[in-house]
Amino acid sequence: MNDTPTMGSRLKWLRKSRKLVQADVAEAVGISRTHLTEIENGKDPGYQTFCALADFFGVTLDYLHRGTGAPFPGADKSCQPPYTPEEFAMIELWREMNEDQRGTMISLMTQLVRTNAA
Repeated sequence: MNDTPTMGSRLKWLRKSRKLVQADVAEAVGISRTHLTEIENGKDPGYQTFCALADFFGVTLDYLHRGTGAPFPGADKSCQPPYTPEEFAMIELWREMNEDQRGTMISLMTQLVRTNAA
């Protein structure tokens, strides 16, 4: 069994990490949901679709195709892949907070991390 990530598995991970369904991604890049399923399962997307998918997810072609290099344009190679669903949830909550709530959250998180690190 080969556990090496493929372009299809990277696409699927990118899609799921953003809590998107195939129909949303397919519509955004101008392909059918069935074609996206085929791509996620290993079918060659063709160059135009390949570029459209990389643009849609904001990743480099090299990262999408081979899983190497920096995943995001302008990022260094140590940059992590896109956010996890939990990180996205935190970002969304952060954006909903006012300045006082953000200050409280920073204080709570700092205390939590420093308490657990000790």
